[in-house]
Amino acid sequence: MGQNGSGLWAGERDGLVGRDETLTSLRTLLDSGSRTAVVTGIAGAGKTSVLAVVSRAESADGRLVLPITCHESDQDLAYGVLVDLLAAVPGAEDVLDRLISSAESAESAESAVAAVAPDALRLRLDVLDALDRLAEQRPVVLLVDDAQWADPSSLSVLAFVARRIAASAVSIVVATRQADGPEAFGGHPVVDLPPLDDADARRLLSRAGLHLDLLTLPSVVERADGNPLALIELARALTAGPGRQVPSSVESSFRRQVELLPPATRDLLVLAGAGDGDVRMLGRVLGGEQLAEDLAAAEASGLVRVAEQRVVFVHPLARAAAYASGSTAGRLRAHRLLADAYADDIDRQVWHRAAATVVPDEDVASALAAASGRAAVRGAGTEAARLMLRAAELTPDRGAGETRTLEGLVLSSTAGHFERVVRDSAALRASAEDDFVRARAGHIHAYALTQVGREIEARLALLDVLDELGEIEPFWGWSSLTTLAVLSYRSGSDAEVLRDWLGRFERLRRDDDPFAPLVAGARAWVVAQVNPLERPADVLELVHRAPVLEEPFPVSLRATQEMMLGAAAWQLDETDVALTRLHRAVELMRRANAPGEMTQTLMALGHVQFSTGAYDAVDESARMVLDLAEARNQSYASIDGLEVRARVAGIRGETAAARELCDQILVSLPVGGTVALEASVRVILSWVHLAEQDATGAWEQLRWIFREDGEPRHLFIGYLNLAHYVATAVRAGAGGSVGPVLELAERRLATGGPRHRFQLAAAQALVAAEDAEPFHLAAVTNQAAARWPFDLANAQLEYGIWLRRRYRQSQARLQLQPALDTFTRLGTRAWADIARAELRAAGVATEPVESTAWASLTGQEREVVRRAAAGMTNPEIAAALYLSPRTVSSHLYNAFPKLGVTSRAQLRDVVGDPP
Repeated sequence: MGQNGSGLWAGERDGLVGRDETLTSLRTLLDSGSRTAVVTGIAGAGKTSVLAVVSRAESADGRLVLPITCHESDQDLAYGVLVDLLAAVPGAEDVLDRLISSAESAESAESAVAAVAPDALRLRLDVLDALDRLAEQRPVVLLVDDAQWADPSSLSVLAFVARRIAASAVSIVVATRQADGPEAFGGHPVVDLPPLDDADARRLLSRAGLHLDLLTLPSVVERADGNPLALIELARALTAGPGRQVPSSVESSFRRQVELLPPATRDLLVLAGAGDGDVRMLGRVLGGEQLAEDLAAAEASGLVRVAEQRVVFVHPLARAAAYASGSTAGRLRAHRLLADAYADDIDRQVWHRAAATVVPDEDVASALAAASGRAAVRGAGTEAARLMLRAAELTPDRGAGETRTLEGLVLSSTAGHFERVVRDSAALRASAEDDFVRARAGHIHAYALTQVGREIEARLALLDVLDELGEIEPFWGWSSLTTLAVLSYRSGSDAEVLRDWLGRFERLRRDDDPFAPLVAGARAWVVAQVNPLERPADVLELVHRAPVLEEPFPVSLRATQEMMLGAAAWQLDETDVALTRLHRAVELMRRANAPGEMTQTLMALGHVQFSTGAYDAVDESARMVLDLAEARNQSYASIDGLEVRARVAGIRGETAAARELCDQILVSLPVGGTVALEASVRVILSWVHLAEQDATGAWEQLRWIFREDGEPRHLFIGYLNLAHYVATAVRAGAGGSVGPVLELAERRLATGGPRHRFQLAAAQALVAAEDAEPFHLAAVTNQAAARWPFDLANAQLEYGIWLRRRYRQSQARLQLQPALDTFTRLGTRAWADIARAELRAAGVATEPVESTAWASLTGQEREVVRRAAAGMTNPEIAAALYLSPRTVSSHLYNAFPKLGVTSRAQLRDVVGDPP
């Protein structure tokens, strides 16, 4: 930033009084930390003036300043602010062209719900990449003024970028009237503009040449309450002529000024206030000569100026006063005139048509619905929902209005506005006359409740609507049933309720149902939740043999089918099938741009990858979940993504990172949380304590996952960690307390699937003392155990320890060495240290393995290098990992010297087949 002595950051140089402390704070924030600051203050506090000083100072210091001023009309125009920004960013032409092309192609969209939006995450990464590339030439400062009027889609993109610029040469300042700043920018430092004190207030008036007598000055200062604009306007009104009274407010001051203008000028200002002041549009309405003549008086009064082909009001409050000065009929007429003027901009036109409409009108409602479809195609879910809900309000036919309200709720859900959906879907369900609309509203209501963590209410809502959906629309009934199955998994309960509903829906299945093929995946997932310990032959056959659906089914539904089958295969321990199905689902969802379901798919994929020891891939899947969740405002998916990242950090012994992630999860969970997440967090924290050689602490975390009677609190997670549970108890000296758990597990798991039998044998071996060898052998020779390398290595470790303690050293080494090799390969350091110590005790001289070149890479660098070694280009890697091409290039640039290579051609030999 500029030097103190230069005076570049001195506000009074620009006539800005009392803001030096604010400017000092901004100067520090923009060059450190997140490099983002939010400036807040009421209308007239001086936000725009502060940004002007920042712009001048940064420009003088050699930085490229990109100023963006939002207008009230922007909030209804999808990506309007972002288009303005990209147009000002050299090198962003491709991103801008794609955004504009999406708008042009959207003009033919007829159904908002059926529309396929662009990839929200890719758009955000492309904008970030464009700014980063620009900042490589010289630092960039983005200034966004009046952000309270930015369209939500643009603001979401800018907030995404702001959270990722800490290590770059990009800085962002957002100025807004909102007290805590825009919700999207939550967490960034807020600099509030405080009221001016009396001394600064008097100094401001003096510098403005407004000299008040000693009797009047105190009343003006008091009434302005430290607001700079109020001070100037109230003093100006008072000095405008003899006998004038101090106005009661700034608004009244502006209103007085408007009232003094000629009628034609007042009409012009109503017209300008109704739109964005575009001179070209005003000229179309009034004609060029008339426009210039009517503007003259307003310009002379100081209320407006013309800049960059726009009539700009001296302040938003002046705009509001001008617009309010017109009658209701005058304002409606202004919007009608502007709608005609915007004949070549259908999105602006339709909003003016709607603003000019006060009674139901099907023509306007249809135009709004079409505009909603165009916004949805562009990925502007918030704007699309707003348009569709306004269309519903103006729809004369009640049934059609209910259908449009339903579509608006679907769009709101897609945009992540789940709290609003919870409220409005309940209202629609209560009032709708159409049975289908009422049932679908119930389905959406239940789904939204799950997304805001109100799972008990969601369960009740599902039970309330399932009967209706089963009779009216079985496809959506199965969809709701899968949601109930998800809740059953999260809570670890309701299996019998789920079984009952499964039976009811199977009795309703019809051979002529066009969606019957899609029911297969839903049924497989639901059956897997009814009893996670069973492996029904028909479901196993289904997950293996069900064909990949083709047209006429849309790609989004085909992707959902693969996701359901893959997730069911994961719970049935069909690891290879699960990986194949889930990877295919991710690719199909990329094509369909179904990010909501992609987060669920990536979560399931992460679980499967974790069981195979592919921890780098797991971390990448979780990172993509977090990015997608942020791009689509899916808070619950963010919690799931944090849990998977915590799992990788915990098992690798990255204790500080694992604790921090677990803390974030626990803070984010709603009251009561979920059994599945709590059980998972406790398992992770047990690994953390073991890495810290605190067996007692590990046991205190883990003992909760089983009740005293031996019943797991979560059937699937409990038995998935049975061997770890018993091993931790034994290490903590609490082995005697696991009897009820093992007794119940023996009855349930002895005839279960290969993984359950493996867990049972490994657990039994730990408490069988001299009779343990058959159990150890059953675990380490389990033919399926190679699928779960970490679990198998643990079984080998425990068997090796048992053998060593019985002085069977050579046999012990045959178990301990492969265990150490696996732990080292996986990067699970705490367990590698235990295996190494046991090997030394068994007579093998071992030393800690020095960090390899491969291990010196970050997890993301390894994932990028793997793909580069396989022949993928940087853009292909970026698309696969949801990274920017610049980030991929940076990772390869950092990895090459660590690996001792100078070209991509050498990577295949260096990488080989690492974990």
